[in-house]
Amino acid sequence: MREMKGSGVPWIGEIPSDWTTIKVKAIATLINGYAFNSQDLQVDRPYRVVRIGDLVGGAIDFNNCLGVESTDGYEDYRLLEGDVLIALSGATVGKTAIVEKAQDAYINQRVGIVRSNLGRLIYYIFMITQFVSDLKSKLNDSAQPNMSLNDIGQIIIPFCNQKEATLLIRYLDKKCTQIDSIIAKEQAVIDKLQEYKRSVITEAVTKGLNPDVAMKESGVEWLEYIPSQWDVRKLVFASYIRARLGWKGLKAEEYLEAGHPFLSAVNIQNDKLIWDDINFISDDRYEESPEIKLQVGDILLVKDGAGIGKCAVVNDLPYGTAAPNSSLDVITPNSDLNTWFLYYFFESSIFQNSIARIKNGMGVPHLTQGYLKNIMVVIPPYEEQEKIVAYLDSKCAAIDNTIERKQSLVTKLTEYKQSLIYEVVTGKKEVPHV
Repeated sequence: MREMKGSGVPWIGEIPSDWTTIKVKAIATLINGYAFNSQDLQVDRPYRVVRIGDLVGGAIDFNNCLGVESTDGYEDYRLLEGDVLIALSGATVGKTAIVEKAQDAYINQRVGIVRSNLGRLIYYIFMITQFVSDLKSKLNDSAQPNMSLNDIGQIIIPFCNQKEATLLIRYLDKKCTQIDSIIAKEQAVIDKLQEYKRSVITEAVTKGLNPDVAMKESGVEWLEYIPSQWDVRKLVFASYIRARLGWKGLKAEEYLEAGHPFLSAVNIQNDKLIWDDINFISDDRYEESPEIKLQVGDILLVKDGAGIGKCAVVNDLPYGTAAPNSSLDVITPNSDLNTWFLYYFFESSIFQNSIARIKNGMGVPHLTQGYLKNIMVVIPPYEEQEKIVAYLDSKCAAIDNTIERKQSLVTKLTEYKQSLIYEVVTGKKEVPHV
């Protein structure tokens, strides 16, 4: 059993007696991303630009990256092997990724590079829950949280000699690869189940439940035929659509312990509205925009950022009131359009594929009011909508139960991986010297 000592840093706790602590800036070069012109970022341009939304699961989703035509003058922002990338603003501040090999790719603003010969060890430290929680505790008081690279550089991390660091990295690489392999297999099953669920939804909301019903041409490009008794209408003529452009001067320091729930995109998880970890606003802020006071039966749709297209129904109001922030559209269906039918339409591949095209075509994805209002929605007779909703509720519940069991295993494996990394990078677990 190795001798331990206090690190003096609460999130680190004890470290081996021959270890020390050090500021990130002492062992790394810190590089801010370049503010590329959003109009220059396009699909299929040769030089990729990594944005916050491209940091996924500790890696970079290069398939989702937009690009620029030329890199003249951008060489300082090019990705090198071992670079650790970190998100510096937004709800995902602290999200990280590592560059496994040098890339002809560059970082956009709001993404920083932490470059060090101990990059992999820094990456593992940046991944752990305790580090991220400590990082977020240092955020400035703003409705749009952000950090500077200087803030990152000041953070204190555990530090050991180069030889032991190499052992830690080798051990974690092996163990995490094994865990990630199991997670990937389970995630592949989850993805197939979700794909199947989406196909079931799409079939029901575009063709109904009767395979022998008479069909007619839909008159819209993306759908050839619909049942003869169905209608097709622009969403603006089938619902009341509105959103808040943002409260002037609203800061995070205005959030209250109690009051009116102030919902954001992060409160929509797995297609449901989650009332945990919410912020509250005052009566004055709540009354500023009466048109977006939420009611049961409203649909919330994410309109900004990497999560655009996610939606949830306001099924209840546990606090009696609520209002959305500017990342959410509020949609109230007309009397001849069932809330849950419209929700399932938003969950269909018809709608989600259109959202995917927006994601791939914009530097910062944004679902405009004009675009949303002109979305064509299929509308069956109301009684048929209710039957479709009942069918999908039952069918999707069975699929969701299977997904939840798989997701529970993924969650346990992820928690085990987090615990293992923490124990190793703080020296609480001694790794084999092989």
